[in-house]
Amino acid sequence: MSRHFISHFSGRFALVFFVSLLCAAPVVRAQDAVRPSLAGETASEARRQDIDRIPYNLLVGPVRFRFSATMGVEYNDNINLSETNEQDDVILRPQVNFDAIWPITQLNTLRMDIGLGYAWYLDHSNANTNGVLIAPGSQLAFDIFVGDFRINIHERPSLQQDPVAELALSNVVDYGRFENVAGVSVLWDLNKALLTIGYDHYTYISTTSAFDYLNRNAEELSGSMSFAVASTTNIGVEGTWVYTYYDQNFLNDSHTYTAGAFVETQITNNLRLRVAGGYQWIDFDHNFVNLNFFGFLIPFQDKKDLGDYYANILISHRINSTLKQTLSAGHESQLGVNSNYITLNYIRHTVSWNIIRNTLLSTEFFYEDADDSGGFIDEHLHRFGGALTVGYQLTPHVTLGGRYQYTQKDSDVMLRDYKQNRISIDGTYSF
Repeated sequence: MSRHFISHFSGRFALVFFVSLLCAAPVVRAQDAVRPSLAGETASEARRQDIDRIPYNLLVGPVRFRFSATMGVEYNDNINLSETNEQDDVILRPQVNFDAIWPITQLNTLRMDIGLGYAWYLDHSNANTNGVLIAPGSQLAFDIFVGDFRINIHERPSLQQDPVAELALSNVVDYGRFENVAGVSVLWDLNKALLTIGYDHYTYISTTSAFDYLNRNAEELSGSMSFAVASTTNIGVEGTWVYTYYDQNFLNDSHTYTAGAFVETQITNNLRLRVAGGYQWIDFDHNFVNLNFFGFLIPFQDKKDLGDYYANILISHRINSTLKQTLSAGHESQLGVNSNYITLNYIRHTVSWNIIRNTLLSTEFFYEDADDSGGFIDEHLHRFGGALTVGYQLTPHVTLGGRYQYTQKDSDVMLRDYKQNRISIDGTYSF
């Protein structure tokens, strides 16, 4: 990156973010109560007590280890997300999980969580995992508490291949991709205000040649400041900047900026609400994307710039001692698979039913409406579906689970609709 570019983005990001902070600064005077700091020795001691309560099955000096192994069996009636030529299969999914926590000092904690798995297709061996899967949520994290600062240094890798996770895909069996987020975040607790600043480097590497054109890196900066206006309510401002650059020239490099505000409030002891919204800009290098056709690049018209709002809402509601639900909805734009960007409207609802002893039941529902900005497919789609999951604690070491999941996609592009049913059972042994 050139000095001119760095100066350009830094000035633009700083202007949007800190002008917003100045506009919101008078709110600080509305909060007079003193609360425990989220950083420093008090918070570190609370974190240490939480660590002491985490179950473990091996203790080596101060380091706590926990191991578990899972074996899952799944039936999928449409592994290739196809409208006319569905392929069904039975998939074996073994996985091992490894967690370790090391309180290096009273103020510093190192944590590692990793899940390694494999997917073995009984009828379509060509869909077997390319290497070892790394479960989402895997991480290496180092927490440091210094005065009123909490510093988190992290590395979060994952390697997945399930294509249903990407709403723009159809007629695909293997969407293998390695993703990694490495960076640092700093929280500064000023009691009357919380300031958070973070930097991340994002890496995407496809494990299948069909999607090599998606290989990319990104530099991400984020910041937010919140102010307590009441004992149960915070308001704040937030901003991000992301520079994305691809290895190949099929999709365009881009600069993404967001600036907005949010409100978080505990309406009752059992009801919590968060609402956020603002403006989003994305600037792309070109107003077209390229398709590789037997070695020839064919350009397809696309939008070069995006200027649109973003908004999201999250409601968490504990209905009673056995029922808890969450509802989220939003409008946003994200980088496309077949185009510069795709604009998404979504709603998601989950309910946890803890009504039978040693048994947890959950239900999920989602609806998505998405529209490509152009590109070589230029699709407008709807997706909806849901899931039913049950888990049963058979013994202190053995947990059994079952899940049914349904997904349906309706597209305005020919032969890109699909319906998929998945049924799975699994057992986990914690050593």
